[in-house]
Amino acid sequence: MKMVVIADDFTGANDTGVQLAKKGARIDVLLSDQHKPARGCDVLVINTESRALTPDDARQKVLTALHPFCGNADQPVVYKKIDSTFRGNVGAEIEAAMQASGAQLALVAAAIPAAGRTTFQGQCRVFDVPLAETEYASDPKTPILSSHIRTLIEAQTRIPVYELDLAVVRSGKLVERLAALGHQERGIVVIDAVQESDLALLAQSLPHLTTSLLLVGAAGFANALPAESYLSDRQRLPVLVVAGSMSEVTRQQITFAQQEDLLGIVDIDVEVMLLEDATHACQLIAGRAIAMLKTRRHCALRTCRDSDERRRIEQLCETMQLSRQQLGDRISQALGEITLRIITHTQIGGLFLTGGDIAIAVARALGAEGYRINAEVAPCIPCGTFINSEIDDLPVITKAGGFGCQTTLRDALYFIEEMYSGK
Repeated sequence: MKMVVIADDFTGANDTGVQLAKKGARIDVLLSDQHKPARGCDVLVINTESRALTPDDARQKVLTALHPFCGNADQPVVYKKIDSTFRGNVGAEIEAAMQASGAQLALVAAAIPAAGRTTFQGQCRVFDVPLAETEYASDPKTPILSSHIRTLIEAQTRIPVYELDLAVVRSGKLVERLAALGHQERGIVVIDAVQESDLALLAQSLPHLTTSLLLVGAAGFANALPAESYLSDRQRLPVLVVAGSMSEVTRQQITFAQQEDLLGIVDIDVEVMLLEDATHACQLIAGRAIAMLKTRRHCALRTCRDSDERRRIEQLCETMQLSRQQLGDRISQALGEITLRIITHTQIGGLFLTGGDIAIAVARALGAEGYRINAEVAPCIPCGTFINSEIDDLPVITKAGGFGCQTTLRDALYFIEEMYSGK
């Protein structure tokens, strides 16, 4: 995730998010800061629903929403989405976002020229009418008291507010002026823009600034941002294969894929995994898989290397005094827990699950509420997604142990790889 957008209402979250989505970014909008962010998104948009709250409550909402994402080495870009007509707690929320993100400068560019919203001489204008003379001034929930943006912001913060007029924006010295302000104390900079090209000039200046920034605006500024500021590089992520089936067909499929040099294998000693205290053994198994996946190599967890492994099952049942069903349940549960540990500690591009007991155990371990079928990889072998699971909407291929031919696993890996290359 490269960017977090903090919006104060739902429609505003969406109209800003769509500016980034139409350029290819995956945008996930959360309706509350209490909801868990999805994996794999480029931009996370959080609606704090704070426009009509008191300034103190709005400030706290923003701090809470940003807390999980700020203060670490890989902190994403923070974009504080505000209303283009400055309704709500703009000053308080900018201040809170600066505090949470550690920004030295907040760049405020609320203009949406395509919608008639512009900033000229520090004033917000709607189709060239000063804001205080429009219907927004008498908004029933959040009335506007001034057209002067600096006045509106200063009403809710003690952070100094500066203005850069249109002449500066178009002078070719915008980077120089912003850099100079960045060397002073923390500040909020209101920037004029009356055309899309003005917002583009501001956006083009961002890569040249070394000061830590908070971006503040509406849909217009978001639309002007360079794609590299929020769009993650697409990369092929590895597939985790969980092969709990002891079918000879499945064993041949894994062997064939290995011979094609498509994946690495982590062999699992089922007996060790079923010991009364097998936590350490399962951690070691997961650790080996995690290390392999981090090299971007597909990885298979294999419980059956040869026919001898299948013959050991009866012996294990007698030793552990378990029925075949009970033994299968224990193996499946352990594999589900190992899979959860693996996907918690590394990124994967999808799952290939073979064996019905294994597939349902993994689904339960990942908290899935269901399985949404999207396509058929091979006859009777679907590809879909787990509904509301820990892996969000990553592809999941399920296969009965005895289904498929020798090339099925290879073809499934190619299928998922092509899904990524098509993004």
